[in-house]
Amino acid sequence: MLVIKLVRYGKKNLPSFRVAVTEKNKIVEFLGSYYPHPKSPQLNISKELLEKWKKSGAKLTPAVENLVKGKYEFKKYVPKKAESQEIAAPTSPQPTVEPEKPKEVSSEKSSPASENSEQPNA
Repeated sequence: MLVIKLVRYGKKNLPSFRVAVTEKNKIVEFLGSYYPHPKSPQLNISKELLEKWKKSGAKLTPAVENLVKGKYEFKKYVPKKAESQEIAAPTSPQPTVEPEKPKEVSSEKSSPASENSEQPNA
């Protein structure tokens, strides 16, 4: 089945798309390009080639259909990982546990005789 869809290319944080005719994920022909930059998005597409492929039975994806109509709005991808970490964090405060106070150390020193008795004779 022939499908007219957007194929991503470009830099990591600066996407660009090509409007392509594909059959089973193999590109048959490029019809144009789309640059979704926030200041001035540009759509360059050959209307004649688009009509030719539509007449031959190619179906448009919803994104390409909205692009052609002029209603498409590019939305930046937000990873799910960041959202799931926020949800996983506990929202209720945990009860605080007071740290134990150190026990008082007696100031008495042990007698030297008791220290000698613990050492083995050599």
